[in-house]
Amino acid sequence: MTIQLFLLIITITGIVSSSNIRYISGELDSAISFRCEIAQLPFNAVITWVYRPKIPTVNGIKWLPLYANARRLTQNNRRFIVDYSGYNVQTHTHLSILTINQLNLSDEGIYMCKSNQHQSIANIYNLTVTPSMKIFPNDGIIELNPYQRSINLSCTVRELSTNIIDPLKIKWYHNKHHINQHKTSHLINKYPHNNQATLILNIHNLSLNDSGLFECIYNNDIIGKGVQIFYTSSVLGYSKSISRKLISSSWILLVYNMIIIFITT
Repeated sequence: MTIQLFLLIITITGIVSSSNIRYISGELDSAISFRCEIAQLPFNAVITWVYRPKIPTVNGIKWLPLYANARRLTQNNRRFIVDYSGYNVQTHTHLSILTINQLNLSDEGIYMCKSNQHQSIANIYNLTVTPSMKIFPNDGIIELNPYQRSINLSCTVRELSTNIIDPLKIKWYHNKHHINQHKTSHLINKYPHNNQATLILNIHNLSLNDSGLFECIYNNDIIGKGVQIFYTSSVLGYSKSISRKLISSSWILLVYNMIIIFITT
């Protein structure tokens, strides 16, 4: 088994030219997974994960072994985990999922999933690591309290270790319109720190006009995230108005029923 795996790793250097390459990007410090499913294999097939770094090693670029089925081949990198479900009798496929935790720049490169069967096609992934971005309090959706009068949205970007971040390249947009720091209702402060910077957007005197999509964009959209804000004061005001009308109608109906009962008795 060891000799067979060794021969496989040596002979796959020419497979990279295959058109079956998927280009994937992942944020710095995040986790990413590669799904490899190879069909029409015998039950005893061996699925091997190998890696070729983008940054050359001391002796040149080489394929580095990672996993064979569920067995770890590289012991010095615990951030790499494989979930190997083995052979599926119904579909005659082998499934293996490689996960990399806490991505860093050295993880950039080509990852390949290959079986020891010559007729099978390799799954190849070209990974690029991008700067990370975090929005506080959160990205996605924020529903504002009807009594809330202000909110702060902070966008923190961390660059790769090889780059120096430019805080001026971080911008906030509201419904696709750039937020100018000269507007009195929006104040933007920049906090550069090495390869990390935070852009804080302070929104005061909240109104319905502040509803919509707020996006933080870095370096001409190399990375961006957004948060959808819903300001529900008008809906709540409408609901309160309807509630008052219903309560008023209920009182009128109650008094009317009491009069009818008094007359009939």
